[in-house]
Amino acid sequence: MNTFPLRIYESDGIFFEGDAQSVTIPAEDGEYAVLAAHENTVVAVEPGILHYVTDEGELFYASVSNGMLRVEDGDVLVLVETAERPEEIDEERARRKEEEAREEMRAQKSRRDFYLAEAMLRRELARLKLLKDHGNNL
Repeated sequence: MNTFPLRIYESDGIFFEGDAQSVTIPAEDGEYAVLAAHENTVVAVEPGILHYVTDEGELFYASVSNGMLRVEDGDVLVLVETAERPEEIDEERARRKEEEAREEMRAQKSRRDFYLAEAMLRRELARLKLLKDHGNNL
């Protein structure tokens, strides 16, 4: 299968660098997949579950926050604030953060606070879904 250079960077550093067969990101209107020879594009990454297949055919999953994906001349770059593998997620902490986000949304302090809480809730729900669906692969 054809491959392409994939780089996934988070704010703390490099999450993945190598050749890949595909990468799929969570986007506003669903999932957005990239294969080799994809046209140049820029797509917003939403909080959710990203997955990619390496050149050796291994499938990996990660919970990601907001960011962007750029395809340029066959190179694929994903920039996100955070990216976590299932084994890096503390389920108890994610549940606490989920509840905090729900409380913030209920408080309705300001529109800005509501949207920030909503983004935090989406991130925590993605983390918990990743654990539920793929945490048994640890």
